[in-house]
Amino acid sequence: MSTATLTETLLSLPVAERVALADRLYASVPEDWQKTVDQAWMEEATKRSEEMDADPSLELSHEEFLAGLKINRARA
Repeated sequence: MSTATLTETLLSLPVAERVALADRLYASVPEDWQKTVDQAWMEEATKRSEEMDADPSLELSHEEFLAGLKINRARA
């Protein structure tokens, strides 16, 4: 079964079953992998914060940020 077919099948499950499955899948992720991901996110957040401190014009208002999310969702 292809990943696309599996994904389509899983997305057709009732919400409660999808959430339970997502929980089980997330619980199966090794703890050391999550620590690596958390560290990468922290490094990215620190980098972006430093960029905004250096050039405040890079900052987005809450409304601008949400508008960007809506645009990206529409493209997906």
